[in-house]
Amino acid sequence: MRVMSDDELRHREAMWVRHGALQIRRYAEAFPDADDAERQRVRMAVLYAWMRDRCPVAVQFVANYVATAATALGMAGVAATGGAVAALFAAHTGTPGGAPWWLFPAATWAAVCLGSLFVVRDDVRQVVAVFRRLGTRGALRRLTQPQIAYWFVPATLCVTAVVAAAASWLTLVTALAAPTGQQMITAAAGLFGATLGLQAARWVGGVERLLHRRLRRVGRAHPLDAVLVELMAATSACSRGRARWWDPRTVRTRLAVATAAAGDITAVRRRTSVTELAARHRARRLHTALAELVRRHDRALIQVRTAGEYDAVTASQHAGVLALVAGDAEALMRHSAGEPPTSRTARLLRRTASSLVLAAFALAVPLLPGVDRATGAGVRILLLMTAALALTPADGSASGSVRSALERSLFTKNTP
Repeated sequence: MRVMSDDELRHREAMWVRHGALQIRRYAEAFPDADDAERQRVRMAVLYAWMRDRCPVAVQFVANYVATAATALGMAGVAATGGAVAALFAAHTGTPGGAPWWLFPAATWAAVCLGSLFVVRDDVRQVVAVFRRLGTRGALRRLTQPQIAYWFVPATLCVTAVVAAAASWLTLVTALAAPTGQQMITAAAGLFGATLGLQAARWVGGVERLLHRRLRRVGRAHPLDAVLVELMAATSACSRGRARWWDPRTVRTRLAVATAAAGDITAVRRRTSVTELAARHRARRLHTALAELVRRHDRALIQVRTAGEYDAVTASQHAGVLALVAGDAEALMRHSAGEPPTSRTARLLRRTASSLVLAAFALAVPLLPGVDRATGAGVRILLLMTAALALTPADGSASGSVRSALERSLFTKNTP
């Protein structure tokens, strides 16, 4: 079984290269003050960087299919684990005539599927439009093709929708007959599953990026090729968005991609051995500082108050692109010493430290002497839900309302 025929792959490869060249030509229009020679130099430098950094179409298809399958398996494992934990909590409540143990994994998985479908709703609309245009016979011919590319995406969406409908129906029917306490645990499991499903696109994208790094030709890409291409795209988006400078969401999306590209040192790892720790450390410091510099532009866009401030951010991005094209690292990092670069591990620890402490207390408090079973289970649920709320961007009033509702529902029955 093949992804696609050779002729179709060559056609798509040529179309993709042509589309990339046209896109980079449009990016070069972000330099209206440059003369034709300089604009041509920037355009060719970005085009060569894109050609070196790109992955073939066949690799993109395979990476997407593997990433989708890996994400589905990973989310199924996480959903099953979350459902099993919820089932253990429900068993510790000691409620007579409780719901079956499979209710909580089913609720979690149903919410995961629904959240995933919500994330890819644009793809669902495109697939439906394609099948409407093809008609019944054309759709059947497409789905029965031996090439995976013709049926993988619609089949995946169809299976996800069927599983979501079946699991949701089974969860609702069973949960309505369950006690009130277990209904709340089911709702908590569903909330966890929905939060997990909304991250499906990020999971797929992360696995795809990992596979792209592994499947690129060794030594083909230069260390700063990816950040040059993505920073050029962000600069173009910033110039095109001048008329709506107060709404920089599109530019910030491109800057987020550029930040991730700036922090990637895969090309340096491929050029060095595991014993060259000093060279890798220097490259990591440079890329971390560059990522922080791009991230600082994103923060500046959040705080712009006038069109002049927006133009200053655009001009800074222009200077960064020209420095990358010229290979002038000193000019590129001229303003990077104002803030020390923060590693991804440190940012992750800062964000999750409070949740990890709460989760540890949730495991330890019910085991303390003098804490009865029902109270320990209630404390554990409250602490775990508080730990989950600490990871969300909700404000303090919303988190406090949820915690108060949990306290009333978990501890009212123990109040004399």
